[in-house]
Amino acid sequence: MFQRTNSLASYGRIANSETNPIKQIVMLYDGAIKFLNLTAADIEAKDMIAKAEHSTRALDIISHLQNTLDFEKGGNVAIDLDNLYRAVTALVLRASAELNAPLMRRASATLIPVREAWQANSQRSIPTASHQMAAVAA
Repeated sequence: MFQRTNSLASYGRIANSETNPIKQIVMLYDGAIKFLNLTAADIEAKDMIAKAEHSTRALDIISHLQNTLDFEKGGNVAIDLDNLYRAVTALVLRASAELNAPLMRRASATLIPVREAWQANSQRSIPTASHQMAAVAA
């Protein structure tokens, strides 16, 4: 339990050093995608300890993204992102239970277009109210 909190806290420290909240979101997506791909590799290598750690880290990041959604300000975008996070979480849990590396990679691939959209958005604008943008955007 300590490691889960500690790993998410370290992502938080890195993300908080970035002043653009949209770039913070991109970094969180990068982490989730990385850990999902590592989990797929762990499944193939039959390393269940690493699989558990990496999938937990990915789920922690996805959960964090989901928990920061602001449905009042984000409207339909927040609803769509919530549905995406629920679907990815379900894929991760299923892939983990079935030890299905291709399904785990599908979960990772599902996040890539959204991550790329955030990346494109981060290059267009620098928001002034970081907390508000992060809550609406995530």
